[in-house]
Amino acid sequence: MKTLTTISGHSKDNLALLKCLQGETKEKEFEISNILPNHKMKEKLFRENKLKIDIDIEKDIFNYSRKNIQKIEFMPVNRLISQDEVEKIIGVLKDVLPTGQFTSGPFSKKLEEVIGSYLNKKFVIATSSGTDALMVSLLSIGIQPGDEVIMPANSFAATENAVLAVGAKPIFVDIDQKSYCIDPSKIEEAITQKTKCILPVHLYGKQCEMKKIREIADIYQLRVIEDACQAIGSSNLGEYGDIIVLSFNPYKNFGVCGKAGAIVTDNETLAIRCNQYSYHGFEIDKKNKKVLDFGFNSKIDNLQAAIGLERIKYLSYNNFKRAYLAQRYIRNLKELEDRELIKLPTMTEDNVWHLFPIRVENGRRDELKNKLYQLYNIETDIYYPVLSHRQNTKWVKENDLQNNLLNTEQVHKEILHLPLHPNMMLEEQNFVLEGLFNVNK
Repeated sequence: MKTLTTISGHSKDNLALLKCLQGETKEKEFEISNILPNHKMKEKLFRENKLKIDIDIEKDIFNYSRKNIQKIEFMPVNRLISQDEVEKIIGVLKDVLPTGQFTSGPFSKKLEEVIGSYLNKKFVIATSSGTDALMVSLLSIGIQPGDEVIMPANSFAATENAVLAVGAKPIFVDIDQKSYCIDPSKIEEAITQKTKCILPVHLYGKQCEMKKIREIADIYQLRVIEDACQAIGSSNLGEYGDIIVLSFNPYKNFGVCGKAGAIVTDNETLAIRCNQYSYHGFEIDKKNKKVLDFGFNSKIDNLQAAIGLERIKYLSYNNFKRAYLAQRYIRNLKELEDRELIKLPTMTEDNVWHLFPIRVENGRRDELKNKLYQLYNIETDIYYPVLSHRQNTKWVKENDLQNNLLNTEQVHKEILHLPLHPNMMLEEQNFVLEGLFNVNK
């Protein structure tokens, strides 16, 4: 009897499904893991737990408006959640609101269990945001004022803010020009006697080279906290880190209807400390009895957790759609790359495509961005417009942060993000493609 390949819902599996459904592989026999994040994918792509090999991705998965497209928003806030999800979330609210269990309740623990099962991790502490998760994680590994934490300078401000909030000093290290993630080969030269932690950021949904980072950390006995706020669903996430930090902001690949996040680890000691720091320093399950000098009010609300349990059913399916849209961009824009007008990312097994970055060289990035908007009403964006070491703050001015970040600076001048979200229609993507070709004639 032939053994079926089991789909876990992670990025590597999504790529395998794409290749199968597009006739690019001989492998046709797939079954899907029966976990909550795979619920919608199972409904749409599988029949009796086996892949529908006759499915037409563009007709059966993506919506067609059949309307005349006149504007493309980069990330339309009124379409972060599909109408299908909206109806189910309303049902959740009707169930939870009469109970009065808005802050604490059973759904928080249930969401933690679902995430732990999905990521194959022992301990999950759901928090009120990804930022809080970062701060709590740093405290749990013993970061103290004056300690140094190695990180990239091209992340969202929350990464550096968490380090600064616990009194430590961010040490910015250059990035790799292809992945846009921290360059492991540049880490070792930044390590000092004050270094206590490496904080890599899986930017835009693409994982850092974690095996190399772990090897360096082990040599110098450093902790590793993975900022995976943009990378939930990436295959083998957390394999090399002591702690994974997630964000459930509505703009992320998996979000609630507000702000939330999580700390994920296999280390029981760290899990206990994270639980304590995230709830006022109290002993676990003994409210009002402190065992730490201080702690935060950083636990997820029961109401948001209940919403999360409904929304997480769409995680694998939405990541599959993101992967298809990314692949479609790459294939259709290859001509522009061949003409050396743009640089494209590559399809890799570890990318969940939180954002879709391209590079525009020779000082043409801003011109292209402006033309797309002014001539075709196409919104693009730059993540992030101000690098961490270029912020106009007192701390930056008082510290010598002009490190050798040549790749970071170069990429920052050239990077541009195209619209991509799971509720994007193919006509909208076609409109973006047409605009890009027109302004590059």
